[in-house]
Amino acid sequence: MKHLAASIGALAAGALAMYYLDPQLGRQRRTLLADLVMSGLRNEPAGGPRLQARLARQQRPDPQADADLRAEIQSRLGRMVSHPRAIEVRVENGIVRLSGTVLASEREGLLLQVQQMPGVRRLVNAMAARDSLAGRDDEGVVAPASA
Repeated sequence: MKHLAASIGALAAGALAMYYLDPQLGRQRRTLLADLVMSGLRNEPAGGPRLQARLARQQRPDPQADADLRAEIQSRLGRMVSHPRAIEVRVENGIVRLSGTVLASEREGLLLQVQQMPGVRRLVNAMAARDSLAGRDDEGVVAPASA
């Protein structure tokens, strides 16, 4: 029984270490934990003013990061779908909105690949899916009928 408890304790300690030593988010998690502990030691309500100020700074929009993410998504669209210019990409504070027209067979793969890109906090799908884009040019606009 002691061996089982020791194994579970070691497993929990390892998971906790992985959570707080994560190369991407570990520093942020450690800082938030330190703020929570310090607010408890000072008898402040959890999420005191210092913690709330830090959270507000983290959620501040970064227009350059959004522009970079938009450019990265647009540059990859040509490898993800057959009609990349039929899709409009908007990014605001890491929230990506895709609109326009896409082939139904390509939609799920596109959404999955964009969702997995670094910097994408959330993905909004506003695209119309069609079985065929026949009669449309690369811009997604219906081509005029020939006379």
